[in-house]
Amino acid sequence: MKFDNQSVKDLEFNKIKLLLSNFCKSNKAKKNSLKIKPFKNLSELKVELSRLEEISNIYEDDSITFPHPNSEDIDNALKLLDIDNGVLILDELIKIYQLCIGTKQIINFSKKHKNNYPLIYEACSHICSVQNVISIIENVLSPKLTIKDDSTPLLFKIRTQQKSNQITINKNFEKVLQSYKAGDVLADTEETFFENRRLLTVISAQKKKVKGKVYGISSKGVYTYVEPEENVQINKEQERLYIEESNEIFKVLKEITDKLRSESSNLQAFQRLLIRFDLLNAKVLLAKTYNGINPKISSDQKMYWRGAIHPLLYLKNEELGLSTIGQELELKRDKRFLVISGPNAGGKSVTLKTVGLLQLMFQSGIFIPVDDVSEFCWFDNILSDIGDNQSIDNQLSTYSYRLSRMKYFLENVKENTLVLLDEFGSGSDPELGGALAETFYEKLYSTNCFAVINTHYTNIKILTSSLDQAINACMLFDTVHLKPLYKLSVGQPGSSFTFEVAKLNGIPSEFIKEAKEKVSENKVKLDDLATSLQQEKSRFNKLNKLQIKTTNEANLLIKDYQKRLNKLVLKSEHQIRFFEQQTKFTQVGKKIFDLIGKFKNKKSNQLLNAAVKKFVAIEKSKALNNEKSIVLDKEIKQQKLPLLDEIKLKPDVVVKKSKPIKKLKLGDRVKITNYSKSGILKNIKGDKVVVQIGNFTIKALKKDLFHP
Repeated sequence: MKFDNQSVKDLEFNKIKLLLSNFCKSNKAKKNSLKIKPFKNLSELKVELSRLEEISNIYEDDSITFPHPNSEDIDNALKLLDIDNGVLILDELIKIYQLCIGTKQIINFSKKHKNNYPLIYEACSHICSVQNVISIIENVLSPKLTIKDDSTPLLFKIRTQQKSNQITINKNFEKVLQSYKAGDVLADTEETFFENRRLLTVISAQKKKVKGKVYGISSKGVYTYVEPEENVQINKEQERLYIEESNEIFKVLKEITDKLRSESSNLQAFQRLLIRFDLLNAKVLLAKTYNGINPKISSDQKMYWRGAIHPLLYLKNEELGLSTIGQELELKRDKRFLVISGPNAGGKSVTLKTVGLLQLMFQSGIFIPVDDVSEFCWFDNILSDIGDNQSIDNQLSTYSYRLSRMKYFLENVKENTLVLLDEFGSGSDPELGGALAETFYEKLYSTNCFAVINTHYTNIKILTSSLDQAINACMLFDTVHLKPLYKLSVGQPGSSFTFEVAKLNGIPSEFIKEAKEKVSENKVKLDDLATSLQQEKSRFNKLNKLQIKTTNEANLLIKDYQKRLNKLVLKSEHQIRFFEQQTKFTQVGKKIFDLIGKFKNKKSNQLLNAAVKKFVAIEKSKALNNEKSIVLDKEIKQQKLPLLDEIKLKPDVVVKKSKPIKKLKLGDRVKITNYSKSGILKNIKGDKVVVQIGNFTIKALKKDLFHP
């Protein structure tokens, strides 16, 4: 992709890069973040976004942690390794060691999770020898990041002697200190340190009482700093040992430098890897601040954005506790020019900058603040003309600058270019500037490029409505409360709301009335028409949203009803199977009981057994011949019925009481109170009756019977 520096400045992409640098740990990654440019092609961009998606998924997974080590610049160390007689100092060796440790952390993570995060593993797969370098350094470097005592026999001997001397020095000093405490010789601080020596803080007037070597006095001469006589010689011995120690450490560093010299190319690879992943981590962390996502990528030349917000505006509004309105827009081959009109301070320029900035961020491999249904496409070039940009140094007025930019556009715009023009045609005589803007518009349109344009010119709006691949849009304005809504509406041009905005900003009504009288009648009518169309569309959008909401609610109710109906059907089928099974059991039990009664007086059970076997054989034959035979199902259980006090009738339900039947005779069809079905009267015994309802025999009181 071509890179236009002026467009980057117009779209404030440098501010995004500055924010990104704040999330980098290493200075090199910070510098690289400030140099970010769009990728050269779409295939490289897809790999970058997919790798960022993997890291983002890791951050969402609480069970694992992605390493984000800090690595200091080792360029000086690499230069020393390139010099034959160069020797690393300890600080540079520590930087190399920390670089290797950070590299190992990332390598180990990539290997452990290579199946789940293959792109991270792929980015690390070329790294080798990291453990070899770590082992070389750890042979001489202690966990406290100092040269080990046993790095050489001589160094071990020197440090052993140093420790022994230090014990003696401390013992002597404590003894002297105690002896002078009682004599009002020492200051309140008692002691101080100077050049690795413990010195007594002596009151200057009493210094002759203290034997030793004077190392200095305080600024006002009140105190004198004295090395006790007992430690003078032993401290000289320590100085000699420090020099020998430094010489021996230099030898150790020289030896390890020679060993690391062959690893110079690997060290450079380690540094590149950590810087790369530092920047990748920073991209993910930055995206979290404005809810950025990895958007869908359109296979054809189409961009559809929903909920698109300007990240810088969003972050500013977050600090102020304000909401940010997302925009919805679409550009595709058959609608590639979007012309936005509407009131000043209504959000046209912000919308234009949002389009340009988000597209630049996308093509630079940074997540985008849009809804997840949004689609992005690739442009070979992004060109913008936004803002004033007049130059005193070059003696360029606003209009001259815009003409120079337009000339540049006409020379560089190709078919797959995205052009962004703010206040198109402004800066000169409205009529002449409008005519020139119209000509530029037609030339740009003929290149088959894509464009988003802001304008107040009526001729540009009219031209847009006459072109097949262009469409008007406007920023909505609340004409009742006289305030912009900062919402893009595609489909019709918008009024500039010149007089409404003037009224909003406190211009007196009589001034506005006089201004209206100076404008031609047709112009006022046209502006009023645009205003009324916008109001009508706003009303239609509200109705449409209400209809969609109502339809969705109705669909939810239908689904809920269907779910309840299916549940009731299943419950009903279950109940039917249960009652059929219970009825069959009752009939079989009654038959067996009748057979027992029939043969109960027989001494032998032979006839009873024969009768039972015959009955069972007949029932088995019926079951085999009946496709819907009743079989025993242990899982079928009677549904739990609600208790009477759990049943709550609605207030408007009235239970009608029927009069009891005065004359009853066997065979009458009757109903029992609280029973929904009728049955046949089978027996009457005083006040008690027996009624057969279906396969069930129910005992009841005569007074509870009534005609069905």
